[in-house]
Amino acid sequence: MPFRLIRPESLPWLDVASPSPADADRAAAQLRDDYERWSRWSLGLFAFVVAILGLFTALGIASTAYALDVGVHLVDVVAVLVAGGIGLAGTSVLALLWRSGRRLTRAAAAWTRLPYEVSGRTRTAAGWLGARTVNVEARIFVRVTTSTLALLLAVACISVAVRDVVTGTSTVTLAAAAVGVLALLCGLGQMGGVLRIVSGLSEADPLWHRIRTSVKRG
Repeated sequence: MPFRLIRPESLPWLDVASPSPADADRAAAQLRDDYERWSRWSLGLFAFVVAILGLFTALGIASTAYALDVGVHLVDVVAVLVAGGIGLAGTSVLALLWRSGRRLTRAAAAWTRLPYEVSGRTRTAAGWLGARTVNVEARIFVRVTTSTLALLLAVACISVAVRDVVTGTSTVTLAAAAVGVLALLCGLGQMGGVLRIVSGLSEADPLWHRIRTSVKRG
């Protein structure tokens, strides 16, 4: 079966003009299952590694050639173009995954909230528990882990770039900055998807509902 960013069975639950609370549980489950597929996570991880290696290699070769002032050589140009193309291809896949994932998680969160906002479904202690234990579900936990690692990589690479700007640029300054920015965007993007799912589930939490209501009234 070919990989699809959004499965055909999820499409009817996206951008529904008049959503019905009776369909909410089925729609939310379908959309979450689509977003949380292992194949999406695996493709994202692969594309992330490819993008980083491609961009780092391309910018590293270009920066080294410039620093050594060895002139333009065909082999260097070819290497930069190939590595840069690979990096951009990986980045494009990441952008497509982020865009489709945002649609899925926004819709899933909206469907999850719908019964509580429209039909007055009772908020119980199970809702409080579910909004917290979702983070240790395997398919969510791996996304929390990889997004955290991406953010740590971003901090490390951006720190190297900033240090080089202060003390003097090197052949890895530009490459480190590019990898840092990419890692930062990927970490924030993936963590955002998890937070949207948690936000939807939090609608079932009676404690959070009371706190939010009191803040709005205040």
